[in-house]
Amino acid sequence: MFKQFGGEIFDKIEEYESIINMKLPNDYKQFLVNTNGGQFVNELHTFWIEELKQEIGIDALFGFNNVRSLCLTSWYQEYIEDLPESTIIIGNTINAGLILLIWQDDWKGIFLWDHCLDVELSTEEDCLYRIADQFNLFYRLLFPTNKG
Repeated sequence: MFKQFGGEIFDKIEEYESIINMKLPNDYKQFLVNTNGGQFVNELHTFWIEELKQEIGIDALFGFNNVRSLCLTSWYQEYIEDLPESTIIIGNTINAGLILLIWQDDWKGIFLWDHCLDVELSTEEDCLYRIADQFNLFYRLLFPTNKG
């Protein structure tokens, strides 16, 4: 089950965009407005990464939350030195790292960043795996029966 964080967050999205110095893609922004992120509870929830030929368990999609470990802003501030421009951390997995949204002019999508090298194929130089080209496609991997 996906337990949404909820709450009114319109002002928080604009404030966050100014902190990260980028405009969020519309599909991801709409997801935040509808849910404010959330956490998967009471069941193992997975998504498929074609490059790895592997299911990855997901824990949370971050929002604007008072709990530091579930807050978009906290993750951005913690990893700002490690992230390329126009990249934010939007969630985490159970054992294989962080979920990134990269929105650069020539490189866009949702990626798994196995920064702890938990995936067998990962190396320090090669630990980024494309999940989907857009957030709404990633959402459909997580919730195949829902429209997103």
